[in-house]
Amino acid sequence: MELRRACRGAGIGVVAISEHAGRARPHRAVPALSARLVFSLGAPIEVDYDGRTRHATAVVAGLMRPGVATPVTTLLPRQPTAYVELSPAALRRLSGMPLSEVDAGGVHADAVLPWMGSLCEELTNRPVEQREAVLRLRLLERLSRADHRTAVDDALRTLELIRAGRGTASVEDLAHRAHLSPRRLREVMRRSLGITPKFASRVARLESAVGRVGTGAASWAQVAAESGYHDQSHLVHDFRDLMNTTPTEWLAEEGRNLQGRRPTAVRP
Repeated sequence: MELRRACRGAGIGVVAISEHAGRARPHRAVPALSARLVFSLGAPIEVDYDGRTRHATAVVAGLMRPGVATPVTTLLPRQPTAYVELSPAALRRLSGMPLSEVDAGGVHADAVLPWMGSLCEELTNRPVEQREAVLRLRLLERLSRADHRTAVDDALRTLELIRAGRGTASVEDLAHRAHLSPRRLREVMRRSLGITPKFASRVARLESAVGRVGTGAASWAQVAAESGYHDQSHLVHDFRDLMNTTPTEWLAEEGRNLQGRRPTAVRP
C-alpha cells in the first residue's frame, strides 16, 4: 500500500503486467491526458498509429494529437506485456524530452530511456508475482534521480485542471486560473505539450465517458449526458474522431476487459 501511495505521489498511475489469453487481437487505446510506457518481456509489440505500423520491445507514448486516432496494439498470446501510466510531468522528468515531441504513437523507449533494456532483463528473470512491485520500485528510483529542476509550468497545471474537471471547464475559466489570456494559454500549451486546452478537454471528456461505462448508466445517451456532451451524437462523433470507432463497436471489442463493470447494461 505504501509503495502504491509513493507511486501516485510521483506521478505513476496504473502499473500492470499481464499475458493475453486467446487469439491475437487488436487493442484500441483509450484517450487519456497521461503518458504511457508499454513494453514486452517476450516478442516485440506491434503498434498501428497514423497509418504506420511499428515493432518495438518498448514504447514511450505521449499525448494525443488532433486528427489522429488513438494507437492500436496487437495483443499476442503468451506475450507478457507491462503497462505503466505516467503523468506528463513524470514522463518529462524521466525522459528529459519536451512533451510536444512525443505523441500518442510513441517513440522507441531505448532512445529516451537507456536503462529500459536492463529493466526488461531484470523483470524477465524475476518470479511473476514480484514483477509489478519491482517495476514500481525501479521507476521510483529513476524519478528520484531525475532532474528536479524541471518545474511544473502553466501548461502542466492547466492540464491537471482539465483532467480533474473531466474536460468541462471553459478555456476562458482555465486561462483566468492560470492568470493568462485565452490566446496566451493556447500558445503556452501548444508549445509545451503539442495540444491546445480545447483539444485536451475533448480527450478528457471522452476518457470520462469511457470510465462511466457499466457503472450504472442505462444507455449511451446517459453516459453522454453525465460526461458533459451535448447529446449522444456528440459522443459518437468524438469516438469516431479520437478512436476511429463507435461506442457500440468499442464495447464489443473491449467489454471483456472492463473489470468490475457491467458493459452489457449499456444500450445504444
